[in-house]
Amino acid sequence: MLQPLRALVIEDCEDDYDLLLLKLRQAGFAASSTRVETLAEVEDALAQNDWQIVISDFDLPGFNGLRALELVRSRNAEIPFFVVSGVIDEEQAVAAMKAGAQDYFFKGKLARLGPAVTRELTEAAQRLERRQARAELDRDRNILRHDRLRFVDVMSHELRTPLNIINVAASMLATYGERTDADGRRERISEIQDAVQRMTRLIEKVLLTSRLELRRWDLRSDTFDPAEWCQEFVNHMGDNDQRRIRLQVARLPAKVAMDQRVMEIALQNLLSNALKYSPADCSVDFEVREDAAQGIEFTIRDHGIGIRDADMPHVTESFYRGSNVGEVPGTGLGLSLVKSCMDLHGGTLDMQSEPGKGTQVTMCLPDWLRQEERVIEG
Repeated sequence: MLQPLRALVIEDCEDDYDLLLLKLRQAGFAASSTRVETLAEVEDALAQNDWQIVISDFDLPGFNGLRALELVRSRNAEIPFFVVSGVIDEEQAVAAMKAGAQDYFFKGKLARLGPAVTRELTEAAQRLERRQARAELDRDRNILRHDRLRFVDVMSHELRTPLNIINVAASMLATYGERTDADGRRERISEIQDAVQRMTRLIEKVLLTSRLELRRWDLRSDTFDPAEWCQEFVNHMGDNDQRRIRLQVARLPAKVAMDQRVMEIALQNLLSNALKYSPADCSVDFEVREDAAQGIEFTIRDHGIGIRDADMPHVTESFYRGSNVGEVPGTGLGLSLVKSCMDLHGGTLDMQSEPGKGTQVTMCLPDWLRQEERVIEG
C-alpha cells in the first residue's frame, strides 16, 4: 500500500514534475501534490496547506532554490526541503545545505530521493514527538509549580493563626507572668498547647495526603463487624458531633474484610466536612449498607452550603476550596484525602450537590471477604 504524502513542488517544467511524482510513487508514496512556479504561488501554497515536504528546482525564472528555501523557512522552520536540479554545481549544493536544505539531487539521478524522503519524514515525526514531550513536561512543571505555590499559600495561611496565638500567649506570659494568677497562666499555656496541636494535625494531614497520593501505603485486610465498627466510630466523635449525626445501618453482613485505616481517614474527613459546612442546628445523615455488586456503601448527606457546579470537577484536588466557602476555615485537603483513599482501596466516590441545599457523598469500598467468596463460588 502506498504511503500518502503531501508534497509541494517548485518546478517550472511539467515533464520534470511528472518525473518527480513517478519516482516518489516507485519509492512507495502516493503524492498529493501541487506544482508552483513563482514566489507568490509558493507563499499562497504554504498558507493553504500543511505540506510534509517541499521539492524545489534550483534554477527558476526570476529566483532560485535558495530564495525559495528562505521563503519556506520563514513560514515553516521544520518542513523537509529538497533541491533538485540538472545544472547545480558543488558550490551551489553546499550553499543549499548550509541554508537548511535536507538534501540535493540531480534530475537524472533520483534513486536516492525515495529513501531521503522516508528518512526526513521519520526524523520530522521524531522531532514532533520530542516537541510534544517537551510541551507535556513544561505543562507538568507548570502544574507542579502552581501546586507548590498553592501549597505554600495554604500552609502559610493555616500556620499563621496558631503561630500568632503562640506568639501572643508566650509574650503575655513573658511580660505579665509574674503578675498573672495561676488560672491565667494555665489559660495561656492551654492556648499554646491547642495551637501546637492544630499545627501538628495540619502537618500530619499534609504528610498523609502525600503518602496516599504516592501510594506509599501498605493496604491490609482487617476482618470486623461493619455495623458495630460504624457505631463505635460515631461514638468516638465529640459529644456535639454525635448528637448531630444520624446513623442508619441496613443490610450489612456480619463480617467484612477491609482496611479500617482507609475507612477511618475517609469517613473522618467526610463527616467533618458535612458538619462544618452545615448550620449548627442541622443534622447529618450517615447511612451504611451493602451493595451486592460493589461492596460496602457509605453515604453522608448534609444540609449545608453545597458545592457549585463550577467547583465540582476540582473539589478532590489537593488544596482546592469551593468558591462559596466564605470564612469557613479549612485546608482543601479533606476531599483530596477521601479520593486518594478510594483510589488506593479500589473504591468509588460519587458526589451530588445543590448550592444552598446540601451535598450527598457516597463512597463504596470493596469488601475483600465477599470478593473471595465470589471467586471461590465461581
